[in-house]
Amino acid sequence: MKFSPVRKIFISYSLLAVFSFFINYYFANLGLHPIDTFSFFESGYLITQGYHPVKDFWVISGIVVDYLQALFFLVFGNNWNSYIFHSSIVNSLISVLFLFFLNNFNKNLILNLLLSFSFAVLCYPVSGTPFPYQHSYIFSIASMIFFYLAVSKEKKVYWFVLPISMFLAFFSMQMPSGIIIVLIILFSIIYYLKFDKSFLKPFTIGVLFCLTIAFFYLVTVQIDLNEFLIQMFLFPLTIGEARAIGDINAFESANLINKLTLRGTLGHFKFIFFFIFTNLIMLSIFIKKNKVFFNRKIILNIFVSLSGLGFIFHQLITANQTFIFSLIPLLGGFVAIQLKDLFNYKNKKADLFFFLFICLITIKYHGEYNLKRKFMDLQNVNLENAVPANKINDKFKNLKWVTPFEFKEKPNEEIKLISKTINVLDSEVTEEIMLITHYQFFSLISDKKFNILNRWYFSNNNTHPTNKKNKYYDVYTSKINYNIKKKNIKKIFIIESKPNEFDFINFDDLLIGKCFDREKHNLILYSINIKNCN
Repeated sequence: MKFSPVRKIFISYSLLAVFSFFINYYFANLGLHPIDTFSFFESGYLITQGYHPVKDFWVISGIVVDYLQALFFLVFGNNWNSYIFHSSIVNSLISVLFLFFLNNFNKNLILNLLLSFSFAVLCYPVSGTPFPYQHSYIFSIASMIFFYLAVSKEKKVYWFVLPISMFLAFFSMQMPSGIIIVLIILFSIIYYLKFDKSFLKPFTIGVLFCLTIAFFYLVTVQIDLNEFLIQMFLFPLTIGEARAIGDINAFESANLINKLTLRGTLGHFKFIFFFIFTNLIMLSIFIKKNKVFFNRKIILNIFVSLSGLGFIFHQLITANQTFIFSLIPLLGGFVAIQLKDLFNYKNKKADLFFFLFICLITIKYHGEYNLKRKFMDLQNVNLENAVPANKINDKFKNLKWVTPFEFKEKPNEEIKLISKTINVLDSEVTEEIMLITHYQFFSLISDKKFNILNRWYFSNNNTHPTNKKNKYYDVYTSKINYNIKKKNIKKIFIIESKPNEFDFINFDDLLIGKCFDREKHNLILYSINIKNCN
């Protein structure tokens, strides 16, 4: 049966969208790492109950992901499936956008589909569940694509959409979006000065649209501007600075100096570098052959190459496992475009070799990061030990529970302890307690509104100011004590996913002017009972 070109395109987009959704859906259900898996589960639900990040609990990123997740809960219900529908749909959208981009420049639909399917395999399934790095990375890639289309196709609609994708990227996570935004602004200025000034109007309208949304958000939710600036800009800068300069308090796995080795840079990212260098070599040949030193094609080539290097730099100062291997088919797509655009190159044998090369790379990283769930630190865990998470609550239907810590060989024991913990919490007056945990899901499964301190809890100023020497320590402690007083908190429950997880929290310093005692409830649960000082 022969299909018309329009039907072929429709079928290809449909197959890619379905595949991209379900491959992420499958791996999102396979095992978990509490601090990463549940980053937006509790916060998304709390937004639907009238609580807000920055205002009601400390965050340093991710508010776009928070509000998107709240929307998914409202549409699909308060359950685990709504949570992974979010990340699965995002994986579908960016994969389809990538195919749309490739189809604009390369008529080889089979090759375009291969690259897009490879991208879908290596993009969101690495983490599976909603995560700020992935959202920021994906919106940054969308921004790259819109910028490339805007310059190449000279359509104003792309210039209008571009600042919106940049805005979403930044407020998902300040990095790597910040690098890509700086590059886009820099190359937009060059484009304005040397080629075309007419894009400024639609681009400015897009910027004003984003600023208007931000203004109404701050006013409507009543978020203090100073607090917003500290949590979204100023304190995160101290984290990035510590990692970039090799501060001893920075995460060892995120310390740039420790990673600047042949194995840690060129070795680990060899295929990404391969396509970056291939891109630059082709550009050099084109310039030498045509004696052209500056045009649209050249600035786009340099922009793509620098963006690839920017993503690598960000990965080097990131504490998480590598999540940027989907850059390989992405940059491979740019190389395919450059071959046609710069040299009008056509060779079916070369396309076949390219096809096999991308397939082998995709299989390699799919096996290492998806099948082994390496991003969630489950590479050394027997995933067959996973048990149905609906033993905790029916809202966790389809999730296969196994974590990389104390209970990795006996996840049923972990589930029993969580169930006992739920029973303890259910006996409390929710307005008078606060939770500190990486199991950020108790409000949703209990249909209550437990108060939380932070989105994440790590020591050495990596998620919130824990060191008195940090210039925002007093801001943080003042916020915590204000919320405790405002909400009349009587108890702070600490729920651990591994032993001694929160020992770095010094409640003598944190609870200013208050007395307390500790009470052990079970192996993973204890409480700080706040009392008046006599």
